Amino acid sequence: MAVVDLALFKAHVRADDFAGDDTLLQHYLDAAEAAVIRDTNRTEAELTEINGGTFPVQIKQAIMLLGAHWYNQRESVASVEMREVPDTLQALIKPFRKLAEDKAQ
Repeated sequence: MAVVDLALFKAHVRADDFAGDDTLLQHYLDAAEAAVIRDTNRTEAELTEINGGTFPVQIKQAIMLLGAHWYNQRESVASVEMREVPDTLQALIKPFRKLAEDKAQ
């Protein structure tokens, strides 16, 4: 794992000037990475291979967006109405998603 550097993620969530949340940030980053890669129906190695030997920057961005969302919204309910930016994660992930293989054959 660790396709997104913690320092980059900390800059993304504007937490790069303190270390107090490093363990929590790494946890969100790891969980987001696993969720986003799973959503592509591919492995990290497959994503790297189909992108010419480097991990896709679009998938890194999706990981950071999801991790930041979890960091900023730590509970499953909120006191204010939150709105999702339409299809942001899916727009980043969809071009890399492998369609499920037919297992009936």
